Amino acid sequence: MAEPSRRTYPPRLREIQAQEEAEQQATAERRKRRRLRIIVPILLLLLIPLGYGLLERNVFRPKVDPTVDRRHMRVHADEHIQINVVNACGADGIAKKFSEFLRARKFDVPEYGNAEEVRFQSMVIDRVGDSVSAQKVAYALGIPSERVVTEIDSSLYVRATVVVGSDYTTLRPMQ
Repeated sequence: MAEPSRRTYPPRLREIQAQEEAEQQATAERRKRRRLRIIVPILLLLLIPLGYGLLERNVFRPKVDPTVDRRHMRVHADEHIQINVVNACGADGIAKKFSEFLRARKFDVPEYGNAEEVRFQSMVIDRVGDSVSAQKVAYALGIPSERVVTEIDSSLYVRATVVVGSDYTTLRPMQ
């Protein structure tokens, strides 16, 4: 029996096929490059904010170490520190959020509400001359002790007033 003959293509047809394959490969390469030109900027747009967020959180503003021994700053079970919280930042629901945060840490918050004027910095106002209680409230919220002031007002029936300013996002209840 005779072997089936192999079909041979003329040289010109082989050249045309080679050119078509080269064009297909070039088209595939262009598509890959086009995809990369789209994907790389998108990845950069996603990675830059994430990298900045990590730097911000870990380098520029690291969290306070919760293991620091601050026994004198803790509220004891038999201690009743009554405070009111005033929202002076203009955002809705912030006084309620701060009140819930303080109640979870054994502070007595009988009332919270909104201030008439907007303030930029949060502060704690000592209302009865008990600076230790005011300092405990400031410590719980992450407000620096320099922003604890004394303005005695016995008509309020609270030991301290927390004024939540526009810097509320830097305080512990928001972290």
